[in-house]
Amino acid sequence: MKNIIFISLFIFTFSCKAQQVYSLRPVEIDLPENSYEKDTNNELSQYEGTWKGTWNNKTIFITFEKITNKYDTTVKRYRDYLIGKFIVKDDNGNILFDNTNLSDDEAKIVGINFRKYGNKYSLIYIDPDLCHTTGSARINFTDATKTKLEWKYSQDFNLIDKTCFFHGLSQSQRPEPLPTNIILTKQ
Repeated sequence: MKNIIFISLFIFTFSCKAQQVYSLRPVEIDLPENSYEKDTNNELSQYEGTWKGTWNNKTIFITFEKITNKYDTTVKRYRDYLIGKFIVKDDNGNILFDNTNLSDDEAKIVGINFRKYGNKYSLIYIDPDLCHTTGSARINFTDATKTKLEWKYSQDFNLIDKTCFFHGLSQSQRPEPLPTNIILTKQ
């Protein structure tokens, strides 16, 4: 009898301290602190790998990687998400942008979540090297084989101060590290 009480108490204590796990779908906003927003359906893995696209005489290679069970200090919980690192080349093969050597914690493209409606995954872009340029992107598969990915990017309106190297340039003269709307093909 003593052993049964001890085992029951042990199981109860362990279950009380177990981390609460929530799926990435449906997207829930008010999750408890220290919970885990987990890719229970293994959807993010389908995006992993290198994707290629071309626009305005440039070629981009974006590599997406799935990060698991990482604590997010902003939302105060653990979560699974994608990060993206990219290299952009001009028609002559000259490198225009390259952040592929950054650590995962310094990735400039970071996943947020799946949208409530549809199969679009949301990402944010923050680039301290380009005067803190920011924007958001949505990606989704366009084919059943999941080898084509639609990429839609919208740059935020950023206040460019006088210390920025492209202060005073028109929008068309400013650096364009990411395409606004292209189809990426899995490599």
